[in-house]
Amino acid sequence: MRPSPADDPMTPRHWFMLIGTLLVALLPGFFTLPPTDRDEARYSQASIQMMETGDYVDIRFQDQPRWVKPAGIYWMQVATATPFGGPDAPIWAFRLPSLLGVLAAAAMTAWLGARMGGAMTGIIAGLLLGLTLMAAVEARTAKTDAMLLAAGTAAQIALFRLIVPAGPVRPRFWGWPALFWAATGAALMIKGPIVSLVTLFTLLTFALWTKDGWRVVPKLRPLPGLALAVAIAAPWLVAINVQTDGGFFMESVGHALLGKVAESDDSHAGPPGYHTLLLALTFWPGTALLGLAGVAAWQNRDDRAHQFLISWFVPTLLLFELIATKLPHYIFPAFPALALLAALGARDGVAYAAGRAGRILHSAALILALLATGVIASLPVIIAKMVGTDILLGFTGLALVFAVIVAGGLVAMRRGDMGGRALPAVILGAIGLYGTVFGGVLPRLDPLWPSAQVAKIVNSLEGCPTRRAITAGYREPSTVFHLGTETLLANTGEQAAAALVAAPECSLAIIDITEQVGFFTALADSDLAVEKVGTVTGLNMAKGDQLLLEIYISADSALAQR
Repeated sequence: MRPSPADDPMTPRHWFMLIGTLLVALLPGFFTLPPTDRDEARYSQASIQMMETGDYVDIRFQDQPRWVKPAGIYWMQVATATPFGGPDAPIWAFRLPSLLGVLAAAAMTAWLGARMGGAMTGIIAGLLLGLTLMAAVEARTAKTDAMLLAAGTAAQIALFRLIVPAGPVRPRFWGWPALFWAATGAALMIKGPIVSLVTLFTLLTFALWTKDGWRVVPKLRPLPGLALAVAIAAPWLVAINVQTDGGFFMESVGHALLGKVAESDDSHAGPPGYHTLLLALTFWPGTALLGLAGVAAWQNRDDRAHQFLISWFVPTLLLFELIATKLPHYIFPAFPALALLAALGARDGVAYAAGRAGRILHSAALILALLATGVIASLPVIIAKMVGTDILLGFTGLALVFAVIVAGGLVAMRRGDMGGRALPAVILGAIGLYGTVFGGVLPRLDPLWPSAQVAKIVNSLEGCPTRRAITAGYREPSTVFHLGTETLLANTGEQAAAALVAAPECSLAIIDITEQVGFFTALADSDLAVEKVGTVTGLNMAKGDQLLLEIYISADSALAQR
């Protein structure tokens, strides 16, 4: 990774290097990790129900409306799952939009980085974005945020190309303006107005800073642009609000958006500086270059390109720091700007780290990166202890080896090697750690995936063309993904017993120990005898509760284990 001239474009070899490296990093665990609770299971199950019912307007999880996000991501998941079994597709088919979203965002970031600082700057920027721990998680999770990142990156790059260079006051619409508004419309269909907020704050900050004021607005061609964005989003928005009698608007805007601003939603609160403090982990391994990114931003603060990147990242960070509800992925749409600043910092890192302030910031960032590496390398041990299972010694040792490789690269960076061997060592170590944790450890820790364990037992029962599962004490969405849309998530053991008594022939009950007293008390009042066909122990990751699930069928059931 030697510096390249600022006008050096990316070649097919560079693109192969970028996408190939990211695939090696992101594919371990992609096919083998079971669906996670709760968001991934809810999104993928709602997509399944679209295919089952043929209703691609309304969004449902079982019989409950799911009106917190628009339909865009569900349509994408339907498109990727259809060739692999449709409603019966494995979970990885629903994750494909997320993987493609991360790859697309990294490629666009690399493209812009190459135009700002040469091919190697572009490659480093793309790798830094696609290899962040945030991207590693989101690429393996079937929900909105990775594809929202792609749409947001496209919109911001179009905005960059319109307002940073000197150009015509009103450029041709079918070019950058059309891309900007098309990406904005797509983002609206994926997760509402989040990207529009990022764009608005970027535009306001940049216009005030550069004193361009509203002279930048005509470059966006707002009238035809708004028409294009509306044409993309309005048909479904009108249809869903007509179909739900305004229910979607009230839920998505009133609760899912405005309800998160003043007070924390679903217990997702955080202290001031939450996102800033988490950057050491969420942006890892790019954490190592955060100090250089800060120096590059400061020393080039009079350069319009750097002003744009700062206007993209800083206001977005402050916006989500001020919002009461906090989740790590909220600032994901600002990561491309940080990756570009970090890559530009690495390009001239030796010069930036020469001064006292640069040296201090760079050293602090390397220390944070080293601490984050230790945390990630410890995950095999931490997770094994958390779920009460044996430590996977082989993977623990492998994680330690890759952590040492990362540490070696960080030490080399401290000594002044920014790209020759240091950054490749950090990237290699990060890829190894991702493979170890996501591909090796997590899929093998069965207690993390109680729904998958239950599904193995249920699928071993034969004798009925269809089976109906009833759960009590464990109501996570992943059980519905594994066991089918008709799964009854009972509120109590008594309710589960009543459902089993009502249809004992091909039903089964999955009862947590917390609901067994009520379950058996209710059964005692009936003539139904049951027998246990399996036991599952594990951890409810969504709640942090230990589980002891026992699976029962009627003694006279047609179901029997193979």
